[in-house]
Amino acid sequence: MNQLREHLRWRLAGILLLGVAVVAYEPSAGDPLNRLVIPLIMATATWLMVQNLAAVAMGAFLLAAIHSNPSSADWIDAWAYPGLATLAAAMLVVIFARRFRRRIEETREARWSTRRSQPSQTSSLPERD
Repeated sequence: MNQLREHLRWRLAGILLLGVAVVAYEPSAGDPLNRLVIPLIMATATWLMVQNLAAVAMGAFLLAAIHSNPSSADWIDAWAYPGLATLAAAMLVVIFARRFRRRIEETREARWSTRRSQPSQTSSLPERD
């Protein structure tokens, strides 16, 4: 029950933070605050609400990749968005690699415990004279 309260507190904080960010966001403004900082705050708030880093990294990767324009003269389009997309992609690779390795270890341990519990097949063969 205590863990549920802790999760609820973080989720409520995420909702509050997202609400403040949405109210402060001005989509037509071209300043770095509205184009970079507030979306990062929104991503953080989303992570607090869903508590799934892979989902937030996937969304951040897609949005940053869509808005990237390496040939642009604007530093946000040319450097910040591709950098965020690269960072989010790296986070996804690390997360999925860890999940994969953990799953492999779990299945390996399950196979070995099954093998240890079963009698050896060579002992079930009839002995020869």
